[in-house]
Amino acid sequence: MARIVHDPFLILQGRVEAWDRCARIPGCDKSVWRQDAEGRVIRWADFGDRFSRYGWEVMALPAPGVLGRALARRRLVAVHWRGLTGGALREDPFLGRRAA
Repeated sequence: MARIVHDPFLILQGRVEAWDRCARIPGCDKSVWRQDAEGRVIRWADFGDRFSRYGWEVMALPAPGVLGRALARRRLVAVHWRGLTGGALREDPFLGRRAA
């Protein structure tokens, strides 16, 4: 049976898999707050939101090892949206701003 790319259950499964790979923050609710591999704080509810301070997205990386590369397997990881910009944003764009 072929996988359908736009299947909502498959997309949710990928999000959960990536979320489980993230580090937990001591003292915070593990179902709401996590850290990506770079140490940036992300929030579950802010998935795909690049206007949020805690927004994140899922990125597919090649599986480690020779067998993972040979089988062309992918490993899903959660990445803060600033991690996807290639380091273009070094400082926090939200610091020093006030609400209108």
